[in-house]
Amino acid sequence: MNIIEKSLKYRQVTLSVLAVLFIFGVYSLIRMPRREDPKISIPQALVVAYYPGASAEEVEQQVTKHIEEFLFKFEEIKKSHTTSSSQNGKVIITVELNNNVDDKDLFWNKLRNELLVMKQQELPSSVVGPIVNSEFGDTEALIIGLSGKNVPWFFTVSARIDVLSSPL
Repeated sequence: MNIIEKSLKYRQVTLSVLAVLFIFGVYSLIRMPRREDPKISIPQALVVAYYPGASAEEVEQQVTKHIEEFLFKFEEIKKSHTTSSSQNGKVIITVELNNNVDDKDLFWNKLRNELLVMKQQELPSSVVGPIVNSEFGDTEALIIGLSGKNVPWFFTVSARIDVLSSPL
């Protein structure tokens, strides 16, 4: 007996299997996330702080060193891949997480909250931030399509593209 004969002979079993598959398919369709772009969690973030009017050396001594010491207390942070750049009035620190961190978003939120507490205790009062930017996975896109009916359509469309792209 082949599979077709068995499915015709045991009609109730066949209908039951099909019903279960249909219900599972509808349930999966309802529960499926609907995003145009997938959510990508990148294990890196920028910690940025502004210290208006301070020289690069003052930023290094009064802001960068305190933030770096604070960041290195976390075992989730990969210390060998953490870099900082102190400039006049600002500091930018690139932070990378270890591979064993399961919920990166939870850690970044925890870091944001604890940096705010640390700012109140250790940083000068005129420092703005530190701000943790971990949203590298979100993307924005704009697609503009142009067409024309004229015979020299390429030149017309090309001129319109030049006009539209100049403010971008």
